[in-house]
Amino acid sequence: MNVVAPHQRIARELVQRGLGTPAVFFIEAFKPFSLVAQQTLYATTPLAAMSGLSPWHKDLTSIFESRENLEELMLEMERLMEAEPQ
Repeated sequence: MNVVAPHQRIARELVQRGLGTPAVFFIEAFKPFSLVAQQTLYATTPLAAMSGLSPWHKDLTSIFESRENLEELMLEMERLMEAEPQ
């Protein structure tokens, strides 16, 4: 069984949708607010569970737990964008 880390799964999805560059820009701009984003995600957990978005919500919450995870997400998106055929 191939287990994929949350940052890899989200990076792949964003790059496939053509949102890699805007996502990297957004993460770089709002990295200082990662704690606020994490707390907001924790507060919205019941809403995510009711709407069926719980798996994505859980992945995003784990990514925003530390700035290192955000860096891994950005590096993965950059790697995928470089490997993408033009």
